[in-house]
Amino acid sequence: MDHCRHELSNCAECAPPARPGRSAPSAEWDGWPGSAIIIHASRKAHLPGCPHIVAVDVEPPVYGWVLAPSPGAWRRLSASSPLRATGGNTGRTAVSRCQDCDATQ
Repeated sequence: MDHCRHELSNCAECAPPARPGRSAPSAEWDGWPGSAIIIHASRKAHLPGCPHIVAVDVEPPVYGWVLAPSPGAWRRLSASSPLRATGGNTGRTAVSRCQDCDATQ
């Protein structure tokens, strides 16, 4: 799979053309950068458009987020390389990635 210079395939800066058979995040995710990482209380990270979460529910205290993650943050994310939220509930830390979101990367 091709990745942008940020190591994401859905990067807001480097967004590739839509892939056949894959839908883009719906209008409910308007306002969320494509590169954002959303962190649930379960310590699992999701991307905008994830089928497991609803955009209007993404607010503290359940969720935290990183609107502009560093390049490669999604791929590095693990128990040994956690990602701390910079917005919303900044006490949230992700240690794993949603498998459905990861499959889109």
